[in-house]
Amino acid sequence: MIDEEEYLISYANLKLNLFKNQIKFCNPQLLKKFYKNIFFGFPICLPSGIKYFDYSKAKYFEIDIKLFSKMIFNTNNTDYVGVKKFFRYGNVFSYNVSLKDKYKRKAQNYIEKTNILKKKIKNLKLKNKKICAMQIRNVPHYGHEAIFRYILSNFDILYLNPIYGIKKKNDFSNTYISKALNFIKKKYKNVEFDPVWTNFHYAGPREAFHHMIIRQSLGFKNFYVGRDHAGAENLYPQTLAIKLVNKFKKKIKIIPFMSKGGFYCKKCKNYVIKGSCKHKNLINISGTKFREYMKKKLIYKHADQNIQKIIFKI
Repeated sequence: MIDEEEYLISYANLKLNLFKNQIKFCNPQLLKKFYKNIFFGFPICLPSGIKYFDYSKAKYFEIDIKLFSKMIFNTNNTDYVGVKKFFRYGNVFSYNVSLKDKYKRKAQNYIEKTNILKKKIKNLKLKNKKICAMQIRNVPHYGHEAIFRYILSNFDILYLNPIYGIKKKNDFSNTYISKALNFIKKKYKNVEFDPVWTNFHYAGPREAFHHMIIRQSLGFKNFYVGRDHAGAENLYPQTLAIKLVNKFKKKIKIIPFMSKGGFYCKKCKNYVIKGSCKHKNLINISGTKFREYMKKKLIYKHADQNIQKIIFKI
């Protein structure tokens, strides 16, 4: 199955020490530490039977689905998309495995992509540029663009780096996102765009810390945490990630930069950051509705028509 490649990508990133709190696939003792510390990020675990790995010396353990769901995703709903994705190969996991020789070149390709990104970030820092990284998993609408402008008003460079790994069914494909963000890079001065090859977990506030840790490992000093960061299915309160990142921000070195999202203000007749004007009649811009319009090849009024026309051609 193609989504088994998630674990090859994770293996490459563990070799790069991208996740800081673990350098190998998770074992039961380490998992308990993740349960206790939300700021550890998301535990990288390996199911049994994934084709890329040699399990001849592996050790196995079971993960309690209900406990994991509560401790990692903060929900009792085991049908939540993030929980179902994590346990799609069952609840038996393994560690003490090795990568099969025939897949080492493929893993090295992922390692090299990340090392190239690290060098680009380092070169920008050497130019004394103040940079803020931002995670984005959708084709941007005008609400996102309000956030882009807000970040650029505080930093020299906005570095957009979406995750290019295994995602849920209705997320925008890597091709769509690449086309859209290359357009944004041309539209706005001082925007950079490069993907991060890792995986999406839909773990909300916990994944906000996970994303911060990844960006810290890549060499960024600042990272944007937004409204409903890495959430899905309306599981998490809109500002929970912001509150928890504020609470535990001293536990990690990277500095969070936050806002409550971009909205359309009827009084200002503009797309604004929530709280930047005194008006209360703000219209939330729905990414779900935007995706629905895009599928039907209908123009969504709260997004740049030029981006939409580019996507329609794909």
